[in-house]
Amino acid sequence: MKQALEQALQSAVDTLLQDGPDTVADAKKIVVKLSRPKMKEHGDYAANVAMALAGMLKKNPRQVAELLLQTVQWPAAVESCDIAGPGFINIRLQGACEAEALKHILAQGEDFGCIAVSDASEKVCLEFVSANPTGPMHVGHGRGAVVGDALGRLLSTRGMKVHREYYINDAGSQIGVLANSVWLRMQELQGESITFPEAAYPGEYIIEIARELLKKRNYSELLALSDDERSLWVGEQSVAANMVMIGADLAAMNIQFDHYFSEKALHESGKVQSLIQHLKDEGTVYLGTLPPPKGKEVKDYKPVEQFLFRTTDFGDDVDRPLAKQDGTATYFAADIAYHVDKFERGFDRLIDIWGADHGGYVTRVQASMKALVQREAQPDVLLVQMVNLTRDGKPVRMSKRAGTFVTLREVVDEVGADAVRFNFMTRRVESQFDFDLEEAKEKSHENPVYYVQYAHARVAAILRKAKEEGIVLQAVEDVDVSPLVSDEEQALVAQLLAYPEMLDTAATRLEAYRVATYVMKLAANFHSFYHKNRVVTDDIVLTQARLLLARAVKQVIFNALTVLGVSAPDKM
Repeated sequence: MKQALEQALQSAVDTLLQDGPDTVADAKKIVVKLSRPKMKEHGDYAANVAMALAGMLKKNPRQVAELLLQTVQWPAAVESCDIAGPGFINIRLQGACEAEALKHILAQGEDFGCIAVSDASEKVCLEFVSANPTGPMHVGHGRGAVVGDALGRLLSTRGMKVHREYYINDAGSQIGVLANSVWLRMQELQGESITFPEAAYPGEYIIEIARELLKKRNYSELLALSDDERSLWVGEQSVAANMVMIGADLAAMNIQFDHYFSEKALHESGKVQSLIQHLKDEGTVYLGTLPPPKGKEVKDYKPVEQFLFRTTDFGDDVDRPLAKQDGTATYFAADIAYHVDKFERGFDRLIDIWGADHGGYVTRVQASMKALVQREAQPDVLLVQMVNLTRDGKPVRMSKRAGTFVTLREVVDEVGADAVRFNFMTRRVESQFDFDLEEAKEKSHENPVYYVQYAHARVAAILRKAKEEGIVLQAVEDVDVSPLVSDEEQALVAQLLAYPEMLDTAATRLEAYRVATYVMKLAANFHSFYHKNRVVTDDIVLTQARLLLARAVKQVIFNALTVLGVSAPDKM
């Protein structure tokens, strides 16, 4: 209906511009977009196109609106329209005409709001989580994981081919720290007296890894190895053990990846050094020094010559080091080689989800991609703010297993994956999130995931009751929807029809939280309708119409929760 109304008004606009001044240069920029008025008395839809046209036609907006209404050929469903304020066009529809769309919703089922994937679909590489493989995931990692998974599901509804990737940082100095931490615990388990340094990784999981490694290889054999050989083996085994643990944490959240990409393998492939050499050959890398860090005084600062990439030529604020004097690659060099590799694998678009502490890294990576593959503003980067974990309003900070933080798995085991996933999606990613463990377990309207899931379960209960009373659901196409004229019913219909457009907006803006906001409002509208209206009544025509409406609500709640990766139970 909305599309039909927009097309009718667009035709009137085009006609008006044809008859207008010859100097209308921006005529093609006038695109009619209808909106839902916040107040019912303002009609079912409203358009402000008259204000945009006024300057072009050198008339005041109300005059333009009057001309449009004299020209437009509305569909038969339009009951009336009027002009409000400076030139808003308000449109009112006949009775329950929009409710006919409920049949379309149920006919499409799980595909309602979705665009099918085709050969021409955009190929998106979505990188998220990418937590260092040095220990269990914390709740901050969990928020990034949930946001990434939900965004991948959202983009898939828009017909995109989404490839989910985890970048394993298994080549940095942190792996040496991990190997040393595990080796010290291995020595301790053999009765050796050790001094555990402050920089080492604490937590029981290090002891668990040490115990398992002692089962894999004889201790005396490990002692006989050189320090480098032993560190390499212990480090590789420890990374593998931690990745198994991280994989299990992700599985508990129903999160899967298409590919785990190893930084270590990237170096071993020679691609990092090849990239540096390529840039040297092109003259975009030079041997130079960097100024001291901005915003803080560094005592005894001594500039060191490094191979610097001229990223300032491509929008960065300072040139970036790719290699040290000895030619050893920096982490940044590996990172941009990795992003180049993504484009070489045929992806049209890159989307990365990082922690908020990586904000200063965005410009330099995008500048590098502009230089290396001629892509503007790639990758798209979402910066996810931290999670403040509380219990009854008091901070929860430490886990015996992790040593320094509460693990994601502990939170999931306590409150459930659905509560974690849904709550993490109720805020914009750039907003810090306070997550209270006790509130997440409440079975009340204060707990958003319970409130939404209960709406789905409530419809299922209504359908069971109707069946128990001997009511046979009419075929969808045969239901008479004309009784659905109350304010609550029409509000529900309008909310249901907004679902595809909401998905489109959320995907375009990379704002998957909009799905959670939408389904919370839909659940609230349904609960309000239910408390004011009986669904199963003595009037069989009204009953069939309301059952159709309830089924459509159930379907759309299911679809939205599926995008969020949250279950939709029929009983609670």
